[in-house]
Amino acid sequence: MSVPVDVLRTADLFAGLTNEQMEALAALGERRTFQCGDVIVREKDAGDELYITLSGQVEVSCTGDIGGTTLVLLGAGQGFGEISMLDSGPRSATITCISDSAELLILHGGPLLAYCERDPLTGYRIMYNLARDLAFKLRHRNITLASGEEGRA
Repeated sequence: MSVPVDVLRTADLFAGLTNEQMEALAALGERRTFQCGDVIVREKDAGDELYITLSGQVEVSCTGDIGGTTLVLLGAGQGFGEISMLDSGPRSATITCISDSAELLILHGGPLLAYCERDPLTGYRIMYNLARDLAFKLRHRNITLASGEEGRA
């Protein structure tokens, strides 16, 4: 089941890639549809997959020290799971489908990283895009903590 290139163009991970590069990366993954209330990944579980939201909306929440807190809502083109994919550590948040349904592209870490090694120019672009996305998320988290909004979401 192929992923339309116009959908991939909305994904931060694929910024700056050609249609051929996007199609090759999408071919590494699998598409899966989740229904409202489905837990996609659970905080502290093991995992090495990176997810790209193709349609619908998901909620990122974290139990932390103060109970369940919604950190952010993600929609089409936004990804999650990159931290566990990169470091093989436990998931840092729980991701739940909150729209009627959400379609996701799931990229497993091993094949994705092997692809990056085989094609260093594409691999550089993917890692650069991941770094930019992680920097954005870290900055958002720091601003949220500094403004005292943590726990109010």
